[in-house]
Amino acid sequence: MAEKPAVTAHGYCTNSTPVPGTVRTVNAKNTGPKFFHLHGRRYGECPCGKEVSLTERDNLRRHKPPQE
Repeated sequence: MAEKPAVTAHGYCTNSTPVPGTVRTVNAKNTGPKFFHLHGRRYGECPCGKEVSLTERDNLRRHKPPQE
């Protein structure tokens, strides 16, 4: 893995671009109405090691790096 991105004073990761090739779309079509809100949601991996959902502009949402 590459170098881990910096962390803000509040503990959030400063990276907003996913690692190339790790973006995936969740297919929750057959899980029923309870989980239908997950269908079509896009996820990508951050260099800090966490998998985070993406915004409309394909940026990572604000997240905290995993605890070590």
